[in-house]
Order: sequence, then C-alpha cells, then structure tokens
Amino acid sequence: MSWIEVDVRGKRTRVAIVRAGEGGWLSWNGLIRYLGPERAATAEPGVVDREVRAPMTGRVVKVSAKPGAAVRVNEVLVILEAMKMEYRLVAPRDGTVESVGCKEGDRVDLGLMLVTLAP
Repeated sequence: MSWIEVDVRGKRTRVAIVRAGEGGWLSWNGLIRYLGPERAATAEPGVVDREVRAPMTGRVVKVSAKPGAAVRVNEVLVILEAMKMEYRLVAPRDGTVESVGCKEGDRVDLGLMLVTLAP
C-alpha cells in the first residue's frame, strides 16, 4: 500500500492507494473506489454509489449497518481496523441498506463488498 497527500480546499489529507491489475483501489475519507480499465468497461451506471468495499485488508471492529435500515450520506456503516488504525467507512449517499457482507471480528481483504445500498 502507498499513500499520497492531496490538498482539498486548503486541507492536506492522505489517500491510500493499492495497485490491482491495470488499475488501483483508492481509499479516502471512508470511501473506496477502483480506478482502471476493467471497472470502467464493465461497471453499470450507479453501481459504485451502491457499494461500500474494504479499502484495505483488516479486521471489522463494528458494523452499524442493518439490512433494511435507512442511512444518510456520510453515516458510518462499518469500522475497520488495519495497521493499528481505525477506518470509518461511510454511506456514499442517502439510501436503504440492502445487504451487509461482514460481521464484527471478521478479517476482510481489500475490495471485499461490506455493505450494499438499494438502488
């Protein structure tokens, strides 16, 4: 895993980057996105806004998301511990939790689907 620093509205923040195939996973502020030709060619419109994936390999500390529950943008859904740090994974938009693919204590790999929001 590598880190870069970016300036967002005058505030410097770190972004995690993990190379994967011809692209890479980017993790910033509790959100994760895959950038690369494989995803761009196959992704359905709106799929990315439905998914909350593990930004790195780690252990699930807390799961706040429950299937059927309404969530608001930036609401914490899962807390993941990796490299002695806690990462708060948040809802990418307002919606309803469709499924939860992890439970507290699980070890998860980078990119694993943790929570899906209903379309």
